[in-house]
Amino acid sequence: MKGKQIVAIDVGSSNVVIAVGAVEDDGRVDIRGIVSEPVQGVAAGHIDNSEQVGQAVAAAKQRIEQQLNIRITEAYAGLSGDFIRSVQVTDHVYVQDELRNGSNQITQRDLDELSRRMQSVKLPDERETIITMEPLRYKVDEKEVEIPVGAYGHLLSATYNFILCDKSMRSRLGLCLQRQGITVKEYVPNALVQHLSVATTEDLQDGAVVVDLGGGVTDVTVLYGGKVRYIASIPIGAEAINADIRSSSIPSNYVEDLKVQYGAAVAELATDDNIVFQSARRGMVKSILRRNLATIIEARLSEIAEWVKREIKESGCGSKFIPSVLLTGGASQMRFIENLFQRELGLEDVRTVHPEYGFVEESMLEHITTPAYATVASLLVYGAKKGACAVVASGATVRVAAQPEVERVVTPVVDNDNDDFEEERRQPKPSERDDVERGGDDDEILEGDIPGEDVAKKRRRWGDVFGNLFNKVSTTFSESEDEYDL
Repeated sequence: MKGKQIVAIDVGSSNVVIAVGAVEDDGRVDIRGIVSEPVQGVAAGHIDNSEQVGQAVAAAKQRIEQQLNIRITEAYAGLSGDFIRSVQVTDHVYVQDELRNGSNQITQRDLDELSRRMQSVKLPDERETIITMEPLRYKVDEKEVEIPVGAYGHLLSATYNFILCDKSMRSRLGLCLQRQGITVKEYVPNALVQHLSVATTEDLQDGAVVVDLGGGVTDVTVLYGGKVRYIASIPIGAEAINADIRSSSIPSNYVEDLKVQYGAAVAELATDDNIVFQSARRGMVKSILRRNLATIIEARLSEIAEWVKREIKESGCGSKFIPSVLLTGGASQMRFIENLFQRELGLEDVRTVHPEYGFVEESMLEHITTPAYATVASLLVYGAKKGACAVVASGATVRVAAQPEVERVVTPVVDNDNDDFEEERRQPKPSERDDVERGGDDDEILEGDIPGEDVAKKRRRWGDVFGNLFNKVSTTFSESEDEYDL
């Protein structure tokens, strides 16, 4: 495969999805392949069983590697769940009059000092870590400005959007991928990038709310003024609808097909016909009224919509603009779902969307066969903007230079108005890595964590040839609000 390669992995509550693409000269992504494998051991984005997740990752990785004749060693990994949250923090600095002429012109030095203070913000919970931070707005003497450098004033303030993640949840995902020989190039909150492949420039600028209806999680992203203003993950999704249908004595193997083929989000818009099917158990014939099926679906979707409404209110977006609502994800294709969200949110501009921006059109039409791929598609677009992943031709080897990890250490306190911010301390954290030779056309040195081959498997593989050559070997892995008005 030629060109810069991007690999994205979305470990959802229902499926593990891996996508590979190549970045064209114009920045668009040429999708080379997408595979999906069912997964167990994930509940509402939380990895509860790393062995089960690892098996699904291994199966998906093997399929796409064989399909494309490559070997994946690095990827962007999506994160989703209620352990991801956004916090807005405001701080300020007094403008230094460098010319000493009383002009008080803001310079890059003032902006850098404000940025340094933001990087030293103390977190409220030592179990959390900062995934990313971005300025939302600047003010000079309480007047909002788009470009602060060059403006005149005495007080420069900024509001930053911090995206926080539970360390243990991130570590679990990293461990699952490392055990399959995949280094995480970057952990990416799904809600932070979901809009990249489904929202227009007008949506991003004028204001929109992206609602990604996944299996176990519903992600909410608020856009305005060209930026992501707020994100949230609701721990409920389409799996809850399936559970409700099963509770009505519907056999498990019929639930998904019934929901997709005959389901509706608004009961009063559904027909009264009877759906008849034969159960595999003793040839029993079962049936359900289509309107009754819709009643079950409507109840759960109404709950999700009400939760989305609360998150929109929490974001504060309603005070400045009326947003469009973009529905995406696997459950977004339910009949009359736009009607339900219009009713529950009290908003008129509600529409279902699918990944279509940032791709070579032919590859998009070939590979994005379901809106359930919206998340992994957006991860590909994000990766194309950030940098290539280590992907080599099958049979080639890669040498990875071991580097000490850097761990962010913060003090668990948030005080937006307190000037006594502590400096963040960076401590090297050693990590054991194996060096793997890399040859062929890919002989440069790459950095990353490539876990060693499982020792027990290695001993069995060589035992028949060399006998009891190895002694006992052990391998150790170290893993390493302010509210705002938009």
